[in-house]
Formats: sequence, structure tokens, C-alpha cells
Amino acid sequence: MPNDLHGDAAVRLEWPTRADERLRSECHRVITAVVEQGGAIGWLQVPSREKTDAWLNGVLQTASAGRGGLVVARVDSRVEALGAWFANQPGPVGHVAELTKVMAHPDARGLGLGKRLVPALVNACADAGMEVITLGVRGNNHGAIALYEACGFRTWGVLPNAVAVDELRFDDVRMFLPLPLPDGVRIHGSAAGGPGGSDRGSSPTSRHEQD
Repeated sequence: MPNDLHGDAAVRLEWPTRADERLRSECHRVITAVVEQGGAIGWLQVPSREKTDAWLNGVLQTASAGRGGLVVARVDSRVEALGAWFANQPGPVGHVAELTKVMAHPDARGLGLGKRLVPALVNACADAGMEVITLGVRGNNHGAIALYEACGFRTWGVLPNAVAVDELRFDDVRMFLPLPLPDGVRIHGSAAGGPGGSDRGSSPTSRHEQD
């Protein structure tokens, strides 16, 4: 992919398939800086290099199976932002993907890296045959919510007080983006009838029917 220029900075997106020492070190640098500033990316304390390496290994292993991926944004050749996607386990919701750990180093903010990462992740999910993308964002992270909304995501629910940071409680805002459906797919939604359906007031006769 050719470099795009933001001022004097050359920005390039990459999809790593293996993690060498440089990638591991640079991803740890970004994660550490974001967590130190209280970023809501799943770690309340700065994770060790061992932990970020393990996370990176998991992403790349999933990517090798075509069920996920890692994108990094290099600014003047160094990783300054990253994000990942994962597909659900194969089955009834196997066509649903989740975006996770989309972040930029504090020193690189203002370069529009998030506006590059999110569409790239969306396109990767679509290419992998996903039909719906979901994500969760802390309720007070208004900048991230605005970014996702600008990329087409919509809020489908809010779980109050679901995120705990010491004595503080934050809402968990859940967002989604529908992708094009395969030919022949029929939308049933929440309409009555169909497999597993029941009428209001009816009582399932077994746990299997309830599920």
C-alpha cells in the first residue's frame, strides 16, 4: 500500500501475519501509553510485555484461520495505532464479528489514524463473510463513540454501570454495523413464528425450548 501523507508524516496500514521482535515491542509501546492515560482498552493496569505478546499471538493465530485479524498503522515506519477483529465461534452467530482494542498512541492523536483503522477493519470483516459487526465502548468515551458513528455504527443498547474502574462505574455502550447479506438470506428478525419461536404467555416445556 502506498504511503499517504498527513503533514510531514507518512502513514501506512499493514496486516501482520507473524509477530517479530519489532512488532511486539512497538505494539507494547502503544498499549502501555494508552493504558497509562486511562484508555479503555481492556487493561486496568499497564500490562507486561508477556501479556501483550500473548494477546498478539492470539490475534495472529485467529487471523491464520481466517476468523480475525490485526491491523497496525505505521507513522514514519513505527507502529502508532492498532486494532483487531474477531469472528464469533462457528455456529448460529458465527457470522458476527467484534472489533476490539482499537487505539492510537497519545502522541499520534490528531493524525486521523482511527478514521483509517476502523474502515479497514470493517472491510476485512466484510471480505471474511461477516454479516454484522459489534463493539463495546465505555460510555464516557465520547470521542470513540463519535468515531464509530462517523463510520456507520449505531448504538443498539447500553448496559448501565457494567464497567468498573476502582470505585467508578461506567456504562457499556454496545454498537453494531450491518454488512451486506449473502444472496438468498431471509430476514425474520423478532417476528412471531419460525424455529425456536413462542407466543407471549406460553411456557417452554423444557430448557431446550427455552434456549
